[in-house]
Formats: sequence, structure tokens, C-alpha cells
Amino acid sequence: MKYRLTALVLAAAVTLALTGCALLEREYSSVEPHSSSYYESEAGNVLRAENYQDLVNDLLVLVGDYAAEGAIWLYPGSEELDAEQAIEQACQEVQRETPMGSYAVEYVTYTVSEDNRAYSEIELSIGYRRTAAQLESIVHATSVSALYTLLTAAAENHMPELVVQVGYFRDQTQEVRDIVSQVEREQTGGAGIWQVTFYPNEASAGIIEIIMEN
Repeated sequence: MKYRLTALVLAAAVTLALTGCALLEREYSSVEPHSSSYYESEAGNVLRAENYQDLVNDLLVLVGDYAAEGAIWLYPGSEELDAEQAIEQACQEVQRETPMGSYAVEYVTYTVSEDNRAYSEIELSIGYRRTAAQLESIVHATSVSALYTLLTAAAENHMPELVVQVGYFRDQTQEVRDIVSQVEREQTGGAGIWQVTFYPNEASAGIIEIIMEN
């Protein structure tokens, strides 16, 4: 019950701060979990790819579903791809360069099998740095302008952390740090204890994590 009330408070905070919220629109892709355009079968246990971007998108679908395992069938397309090299590069990009991958993923392992089929079958295993509950608790906002209201509500509800996925962020690291310092002073009387981390990096963060409890 306490968790549900906290979620409702944060939802109300978003409503007050924004006229609308949206999922992060990545420059390289925008993927919704369970998208029928990516799944190879109606069972939803195999994803389809025809180019490198499809591989990246498929991996993001699996991460968004918090899948421990997954399969991708890579078909020949307009790009001439070596399946081994392409999936290795895609795994590195997702884990290092995407907000959700850098925040949530610890490792990705894979095997590639061809066996004279029309496609290369890629079997994946994904290990996570975060729990499923942490991913579900991520708050989505269009910009960092909502951060003050969201962080204040989180602090007042004694939450140990707040993770916000923003739709727009361009070199706003200092603005975020200033907001965090202001709320920390207002809520605790001090500043400098709360920790802020930007994913995948400070220049173009898509996810902002504030740890309020050491």
C-alpha cells in the first residue's frame, strides 16, 4: 500500500509540473515493448532483425521487458552484416550508449547459429544491475523542469532514490545539480550528500538517478 501511495504522489507531481509526459525519444531509436513489428512469432518469444538498427531495437525491447533470455533471427537485408560482429557491436552500443542499457544492464552474452537457414539465430542472456522493481519505478518526464517537483515529492515520502527518464536533455548537468542541491537543502538543511548520476553520460543524459539515502 505504501508503494502504491508513493507512486500516486509522484504521478500527481508529474501532472502538476508538466502538461504531458512522454517516453524518452532516443536519437537512434524509439521502441515500445511487445511491438508486433519486431516480434517474429505471435508467441512473442523470438524477435526479427534485418539490419543493424533492428538489432539495437530488439535488444532494447528485451531490456524493456526485463528479459533474462531472448532470441533474435537476423535475416539478410539491405546491409551486408556479419552476424557475430553486428550483435557484438549492438550489445556494446546498448550497454554503453543508451540510457536504459547503461542504467540497467550488467552484461550481455550471446551465441550465433546459422545451420544453413535463411537467417542467423542469435540466442542472448542478459544480466541486470537493477531489479525489475527499480525499472518499473522509473518516472518519465519531458524535461528536467519537472525534477524539482518530483524530487521534493520523493524526499517528502522518504524514498531512498528517484530515477527520472527525460525526453530532452542537452548539457543541463549543472542545472540538474543545482535543483538537487536546492531540494536537499530544503528537505535536510544540508547539501552535498545526495548523489546524482547521469546515464549514459553527463552530456546527453536520458536517465537521471538521485540517491538520497547512503
